Amino acid sequence: MAARTMILTMFNLTKEGRWAAKFRAKYPYADREPSESGKLRLILGVGRSGTSWVSKVLSKTTEPSRFFSEPLFHIHPQLPYRERGDHTAIGYNGSSDAGPLLAAYQLVAHRQFDGAGLPGGERNDAGWKICLVKEVHALLGTEAVLRAWKVPVVFILRDPVYILDSLFAAQTLETIYLDHEVLAVQEKEFLDRFAGGTQEAVRKALADNARWPRRRRVMLDKVICVQLLQRMFSALAVEFPRARTFAYEEFCERPMDTFQAAARALSIPWDETMAACLQESMRGDADAASNPYAVLRNTAVQKNREFKFLSPEETALCRSTLEAIAPRS
Repeated sequence: MAARTMILTMFNLTKEGRWAAKFRAKYPYADREPSESGKLRLILGVGRSGTSWVSKVLSKTTEPSRFFSEPLFHIHPQLPYRERGDHTAIGYNGSSDAGPLLAAYQLVAHRQFDGAGLPGGERNDAGWKICLVKEVHALLGTEAVLRAWKVPVVFILRDPVYILDSLFAAQTLETIYLDHEVLAVQEKEFLDRFAGGTQEAVRKALADNARWPRRRRVMLDKVICVQLLQRMFSALAVEFPRARTFAYEEFCERPMDTFQAAARALSIPWDETMAACLQESMRGDADAASNPYAVLRNTAVQKNREFKFLSPEETALCRSTLEAIAPRS
């Protein structure tokens, strides 16, 4: 086993070394001149948790800014963590640096990087003072990022069952999103760090899922994964002074107060332009009901809206599964 681990480690180092050589060749200035990583502001959360809404509003600040929405998936050379599926899906290792992930974040915060050429590059003011990045990928590398840099981070939390329902409604059950994370959160290092005494309950729940038909297995595996990722966010927010968590439901119930608090957490000055964008985003429109990626929303009905993908029986099953892995007081 030790020999196999050493071989895998050497392979990974070689693969990352090849990636680093391609990265330096494509962005030679990244080594010569310092990045502006100190100006990074990160909005992180599992996909479908409300990160798009929050980042869209905060990106309207009148402070000179650069804003990227999910750049990691589009950077070339592609992040080298997986050969198949989501190549951004890093495993958890909080004690080491995140290698290519840090390089990618440094790149988007580099003055010489042409942000207009990257999908998701939505703003690039001359003389920008803030580099706002919204990401739903490579989430298991977050602790390594926080250890490397003292950057403000806002984590968005949402009811995992609604995240699951929204994910499958938007992308179908076949989505590759979270496939690798489902496996990564079962690793001993992650569970010992974030499962809060529920390691065996988590392992049992995931083992039990393996015997079910595919639809049920995928749903339950991913709802458990979402819950564990959000436990990680909450733990990191306690440990790292510049990290904060906000619940999506808070943004819906008390939008102005919560958005202002999120802006303060990211050291982004709140202003009338952001307030106007927030008000516009809450009016809703006819397209929002049929467009799963619409940012406009009727906040009055978001918290307890009807499920779009999950049946009532599946919803109840997800709830009981999460209850089985909940920490006991």
